Amino acid sequence: MPVETQHLYEFGPFRLEPAERRLLHEGKPVPLTPKAFQTLLVLVENQGRLVDKEELLRLVWPDTFVEESTLAQNVFTLRKQLGDDRSDALYIETVPKRGYRFAAPVRFVELPPRPTKPSSPASDGGHRDPRRARKAIGIAAALALILLGAGGVYFSTRPSPTPSGRAMLVVLPVQNLTGDASREYVTDGFTEELIAQLGSLNPAELGVIARTSSMAYKTGSKTAGQIGRELHAAYALECSLRESPGETRFTAQLIRTSDETHIWAHSFERPRGELLALQRELARTVADEIRIRVTPQGETRLSTPRNVNPDAYDTFVQGKFHWNARSAREMWTAVSFYQQTVEKDPGFAPAYVGLADSYSMLATMREAPPNDVMPKAKDALLKALALDSGLAEAHTSLGWVMDVFDWDWAGSEKELQKAIELNPNNATAHHRYAIHLASTGQLPEALIQMREAQQLDPLSPVVFTSTGWVLLRARRPEDAIRECRHAVDLDPKFVRAHLCLGEAHEQKGELDHAAQEFLQGKILGGDTPEVIAALKKATETSGYQGYFRTRLEQLLAKSKTGYVSPYDLADTYVRLGDKEQALHWLNVAYQERSPYLANLQIEPRLDSLRPDPRFQELVERVGLRNVQVMPISTQAAQGILPPD
Repeated sequence: MPVETQHLYEFGPFRLEPAERRLLHEGKPVPLTPKAFQTLLVLVENQGRLVDKEELLRLVWPDTFVEESTLAQNVFTLRKQLGDDRSDALYIETVPKRGYRFAAPVRFVELPPRPTKPSSPASDGGHRDPRRARKAIGIAAALALILLGAGGVYFSTRPSPTPSGRAMLVVLPVQNLTGDASREYVTDGFTEELIAQLGSLNPAELGVIARTSSMAYKTGSKTAGQIGRELHAAYALECSLRESPGETRFTAQLIRTSDETHIWAHSFERPRGELLALQRELARTVADEIRIRVTPQGETRLSTPRNVNPDAYDTFVQGKFHWNARSAREMWTAVSFYQQTVEKDPGFAPAYVGLADSYSMLATMREAPPNDVMPKAKDALLKALALDSGLAEAHTSLGWVMDVFDWDWAGSEKELQKAIELNPNNATAHHRYAIHLASTGQLPEALIQMREAQQLDPLSPVVFTSTGWVLLRARRPEDAIRECRHAVDLDPKFVRAHLCLGEAHEQKGELDHAAQEFLQGKILGGDTPEVIAALKKATETSGYQGYFRTRLEQLLAKSKTGYVSPYDLADTYVRLGDKEQALHWLNVAYQERSPYLANLQIEPRLDSLRPDPRFQELVERVGLRNVQVMPISTQAAQGILPPD
């Protein structure tokens, strides 16, 4: 009887069995999707060798085109199942911009031959080498994927983002068919506005994926079915836009993602100034086609004319385009465009929200003194609400300003809850409400809101990093590392994720590792070559202390010629152990109403200052004296169960 030689791989407490397509941890099966298993097998078979992303995509998805985000989600799932979701990865190492390497030692074990059924004449004679086995496994995995209809792997390890009874819709980035690449801001703005319009129709019956995750599919050739499965969206809306002198032509088609059936398609031709009316008409049609009952509140918004000067709308979407770039320079450009918008059309409420958000972002980015820009933000938001009190985005942003500038904790909570009531599909509202809850010590509730934001915006590095931030304030650095590692997988250049990783290692006492992450954040943040070179040299020679001593020198030098956040100085002095200077600069930060003082009661780095009466007096002035920080359970932190 023919025999078949089998083999397996062992690493750490794990055993990988290719023939059985099984991963064991100390003898117990570890659940993996077919694609996650195949990804792991390829990496293990190439132990120690960098496997390029292109090679992994070719081997794991031989017959299907997928984008890098799918591979990143696959690797994230593997890390979670291997317990490798830390920045000092034991098993799977990320090589930025290139690929992945299986870093742990692997032992190849060849098992005694076992009898098999007689093989066909075309068989390999009973001997199987790893390459042929891998090819066979790839084919089997592809068949399994087809039979099972497997989709995005990441969400197999998290609560489903589709609550019972609520259909999920993804608005795919509107295609720019104008022939003019410089008009990209128009289609991007239309996508974002359409998401907001659809999200407010009936949130109990229709969930809408947020902008960040939708825009992740702007390039690439994934089908609506693939995208729907990855995002757990039952429907996808595909749109394109063409322009002719004075007129806009808009084509839309609604697709059921389970079988890629085109439910409805239509073309609209409208004068250039009627894009907002077109959005309302399109939203109503989508609701009718998927049988969503529009709420009275949604009906009011659909029925209320909201005409806008065409030139004002053009500068408005340009402002959105620059705001979404999120750099300091782009933020000032966004301010300019939004100011032009309100000058051209003073009655257009969303433009005031955009202006306010730009001012707020400049303060939180430490690019402008809060006393200079936050009052302007609040004034713009009050104008927006006077024009349209039902604008969820305005309530969200006002709640944020009341949180980080007014320190009006009760007023902030009221505004953020109102925003969520008006549009529960607004991921930003859940995100900012989570930050508010964390600042007031309600960490378990904050985590609930962060998870809701993740479900609505599953590809947002911002939301994952902020989830890590909440976990850090709960003194759970390992769990924070997991979230921030996923943010880095989604966007390796996302500065805040590296800073969050640095804080996590700092909290664990791994100071030199922390310094490396802080340095990486500075490099990605685009500081001058001189600043980076000095920090690199200091870190190499003196580690964590060297990094922050040099950083302090740089901040003090910059303060002589430009703006430096006093909170940054306080933060740096705390890290260097100078409590007197830290307290001094915290009080200066209070004078300018720094947004970061909202974290006084939950910031672990300030623990050394808490016994000092001067610190407690500052906490009293900010209105956080009675805040009790609630712990987050292990199960809640790891997403196994809903937070307590």
